[in-house]
Amino acid sequence: MKQHVFPPQKILVPTDMSATSLPAFHFARVLHKQFGGMVHVLHAQHFELPPYFSSGQIQNLKRELKQSKKAATEYLRKESLATLGFEAEVSVVEKPPVDAILAASETLGTDLIVMGTHGRRGAGRFWLGSVAERILHESSKPILTVCQGIAAASLGHVLCPVSFTDSGREALEYAIAIAESGKLRLTVIHALENGDKPLDCSLVTEAVRRKCRIEEVTYPGDAAKVILNAVNELKPDLIVMGAEQKSSVFGELFSSTTERVMQWAEAPLLVVPKSRSEK
Repeated sequence: MKQHVFPPQKILVPTDMSATSLPAFHFARVLHKQFGGMVHVLHAQHFELPPYFSSGQIQNLKRELKQSKKAATEYLRKESLATLGFEAEVSVVEKPPVDAILAASETLGTDLIVMGTHGRRGAGRFWLGSVAERILHESSKPILTVCQGIAAASLGHVLCPVSFTDSGREALEYAIAIAESGKLRLTVIHALENGDKPLDCSLVTEAVRRKCRIEEVTYPGDAAKVILNAVNELKPDLIVMGAEQKSSVFGELFSSTTERVMQWAEAPLLVVPKSRSEK
């Protein structure tokens, strides 16, 4: 049984209630309209109690936080309805954001997480400690990231860079599932780096070709440049990539290819993690 399924039956949209989250709401609305499925909107609020608080102060603060949670839930319900255009499930939890998102993605039976990102370029955008990047590293669910400034549109064209790794194969399977679900155009690209020999076989099987409108493209050159050039030229509605990672003194980091595409691609990026059995 495949761990990652499409169309998603439940989409999780984490929000910090700022403009950063709006692209995620817009894309969740598009996915719901095009493929169906339920949407759950999550907000995490967390307050560390100072060690010098007295028991009375702690009780007073807990009462205030309880009232705040009720108000936040009602606000979230109204804003979600106004932005999505339909009634979504909502929840406000008292946990650090990363813990809340990861826990909710498991307990709610989430198939896809949709997150907005700031869209900053360079080293300041992706760094250890940011909520979006930690979710991308730690989630067992596919994550769709949408930068500010990228308009949500119905999916018609999906671009999937292929690498011959476990992550690359999972991403291709997921991209094919998306294309089959909506009868979409799928472009599969492969970069021939460092003098790699041309491929002597097709990237996808004939059986898959009969179900999808698939175009295979192979370019020589650096993988990240090949992908970004293809995005600029083909203007896909969605990029699907595997969660290629590398080890470092800081732990597991995304490969330079994945990171550069995250930073510079002018299209929503869907990252497909390895199945648990393969981690």
